[in-house]
Formats: sequence, C-alpha cells, structure tokens
Amino acid sequence: MKAIISVVLLGLLNTAVAQNNPVIVELFTSQGCSSCPAADRNLTEILAKSQTDGNAVYGLSFHVDYWNYIGWKDPYSSKIFTERQRSYAEVLKLQSIYTPQMIVNGQYEFVGSNKGEADRAIKNSLGLKSAYKIKIDGITRDGNHIIVLYSIGTNPKGEFVNLAVVEKRVENYVAKGENRGKQLHHDNVVRAFKTVALQEHGSIELEIDLMNTPDASLILYIQNKQFQVLSAASVAL
Repeated sequence: MKAIISVVLLGLLNTAVAQNNPVIVELFTSQGCSSCPAADRNLTEILAKSQTDGNAVYGLSFHVDYWNYIGWKDPYSSKIFTERQRSYAEVLKLQSIYTPQMIVNGQYEFVGSNKGEADRAIKNSLGLKSAYKIKIDGITRDGNHIIVLYSIGTNPKGEFVNLAVVEKRVENYVAKGENRGKQLHHDNVVRAFKTVALQEHGSIELEIDLMNTPDASLILYIQNKQFQVLSAASVAL
C-alpha cells in the first residue's frame, strides 16, 4: 500500500527549506582504516555543535570500499561512494584519494580528523549565500520505493541535485582488520544515494529498506559542475 508522507510531515517539511547558508560536510571513511575513527568522531561533534548553534550543517558519512581487502569488509561500504570520491579528486585536482577525507561544500578538502580545518571551512561556508532556495515539497513511499518532490522556484543552469538517505547512530563491532576489537560509532551513514539533473520542479526516486534503516533522514543538495554546493535541505523520516 502506498503511503503518502507529505501530509504527515508537513510541519517538518516546512522547516526543511534551506537557509541562506547551508553547509554540506562529506566524510569519506572506512571501518578498515585505523585513522578513520577520529574523523568519525569529528563529524559527530560537528553535527552536535551545529544543532546547538542552530546552523544548517548537514553531514554525510560515505564509507568507501577500497579498504575491504585487508581483512574487514565494511558493512556500509559501496563502490558508488568510492567513485564519488574519485570524482572529487578529479574536480579538485588531487593526485590520489585517501581516508579519512572531509570535503566541505564541495570546495574545501582536508584530513577528516582535523578539527581546526573543519571549523574554518564550515565558518567560511556559513557566510556564503545560497544560489538557490531548495524546498522539499513532498515524499511518497510505496514499500521500499521512495519518491521525493522538490522545487527551486527558478530555472536551473545545468546543475545537478543529490538525494541521500542517511542513518544516525550506527554502531557495530569490528572483528578483523586495522580496527579489530573495536566497537565503532558513526553518524549520518549514507545508506542510499542518487544524483540527477536539477529541475525547477523535480522528483527523485530511489530504493531503500526503511524498516532496516532506523532513525533515517533525507538530505537534498545542489551542486554545480565544479561540485560547489549551492543549496541544501534536510528532513527526518
């Protein structure tokens, strides 16, 4: 049976309209990397601080798959996320990809555990004005199939829009690899991700098992061809 979520979440969706200063923080991480837990904690602290300060800072934890060969397969890893990181390396003219890497608003990249760099990049991004004002107009769900409706109120100029389903407070025990014996905690782990061409009034469809994805949120954000973030919005599911 199709569930229409847009009416039930009307109050939440009204708060999901992007502010003038949205910031997207993307962390490329892996449970197979011994340097990554510190970056995971940094993202958790960034999200907690933004909530306390009332800033529109949205975090996404992308678990890459290229550490899986050394003894531990990260259960949240995906080749799609590795390819996304490679695309950033190409746009930002980096010689290689690495973990943990944090990228703020598609423009600032640095080691994900570096709190000082993260603070500076977020502060700089908070001072920028959005090129668009993106609004989540409704969400429909039919089993594992989700359709998100959005609008930007003007004609786009060749940009694209990303839709991510993220799960908060993910935790599991790592039995092998560089982090063997540790209970690792992550926030805003990306469980589904899709990129489509931006439209004035558009929709994005994806498949996600929400029954096995508790405490999930949607993050919608616009980027141009240089990967600069132009607007963002989020709503809890």
